[in-house]
Amino acid sequence: MCMKIHRSVEINSDNFYAELRRKVYTTPKSYLDLISLYDKVLATKRDIFHKNKTRLSVGLKKLNDTNAEIAILSANI
Repeated sequence: MCMKIHRSVEINSDNFYAELRRKVYTTPKSYLDLISLYDKVLATKRDIFHKNKTRLSVGLKKLNDTNAEIAILSANI
């Protein structure tokens, strides 16, 4: 995916030069920066996902515990 984005930037930089006569350079360093940025965004999204998963698990456990307590209390009445 990063390779496709990088190649797209190269093609569009040629179009940019043809229209405005301004060069935009893509280097191996910019490709590595793109991969690094992707890695950081992925790590952030994974953290958010795991927090939401944990929150959902805790909520479901509380609901199940509450349902079990209600069943016990209903049986005692």
